[in-house]
Amino acid sequence: METIVRPFAQFIGTIFMWLLGNIHNHGLTLIALSIVINLILLPFYHIAEKIEQKEKRVQEAMKPKLDEFKSIYKGYELYLYTNNVYRMHNYHPAYVLRGLVSLLIQIPFFMGAYAFLSNYAGFEGVSFLFLSNLAIPDGLLKLGTLSINVLPFVMTAINLSSGYIYAIDSSRSEKITIVVIAVFFLVVLYNSPASLLVYWTCNNIFSLIKTIIYAKIDEKKGGITA
Repeated sequence: METIVRPFAQFIGTIFMWLLGNIHNHGLTLIALSIVINLILLPFYHIAEKIEQKEKRVQEAMKPKLDEFKSIYKGYELYLYTNNVYRMHNYHPAYVLRGLVSLLIQIPFFMGAYAFLSNYAGFEGVSFLFLSNLAIPDGLLKLGTLSINVLPFVMTAINLSSGYIYAIDSSRSEKITIVVIAVFFLVVLYNSPASLLVYWTCNNIFSLIKTIIYAKIDEKKGGITA
């Protein structure tokens, strides 16, 4: 795994250090890093969007028959009729992963960012806006002796908003998948340094904007078709 992650960590580290040398502010450099990485990945996101839309269209086409069969048949009979619907649409259950292509593109870059930003000593003692130290969890909310990290919840809220817009017409299972992924990142990143949360929250904001734009484009296409 380390062999796979290292090139991405080095790539992100190289861009970060170049940006820092020009911006001279660690917090703004994190934001710029997120923008640059997302711009680099934008053509791949565009391809992923086409693949994901194809998956949604196939799911929508199969749904009426699948729902009908589920209300009538059970067990092996349901299995046979379901497979027949899949054959009619040249579909395989594994194709459901096509709905996660955007996420799969992000994973190696996320792991690279995690490896670099979590271990970059230059964040120690560096403040940014309301964050006192980018090298440690934000701990912004104090409840007595309890310190609660706020950035992970902001990140998750943005992530869920993007997922809601993307999956508004999707199946229940796809909506559940989006929530599970958002909660997974909340748990994994909750105690991460604020630097990583700033970077990944900016990524989620970019994803939200991208999702809104694609939704508007699809809406216009639907209006033209109608």
